Amino acid sequence: MYTAALPPQARVIAKALQRYGAFVADNGSSWFVSGDEDERWDNDQLNALKQLRGDDFEAVGEASLKVGDSSGAAR
Repeated sequence: MYTAALPPQARVIAKALQRYGAFVADNGSSWFVSGDEDERWDNDQLNALKQLRGDDFEAVGEASLKVGDSSGAAR
C-alpha cells in the first residue's frame, strides 16, 4: 500500500512506521495497530490503517544493534 492513498492522519502514522519501524507482538490476534485514544485524532481516518497488511512491511534483524548478551544497551 502506498501511504499517499491514506487519509492525512493515517498517513502521518504510516510514514512514521516507514521511518522508525515498529515492534510486532505475537499475542494471537490478527494484525492491528493499537494506541491511546486522543480527541485530536479522527478515528475514521485512523481506521484506514486497517488496510495495511503484513506484506506491506519488511522484517529486519536487530541483532547487529545489540551491545552484548547481558546488556539492554543498543548501538
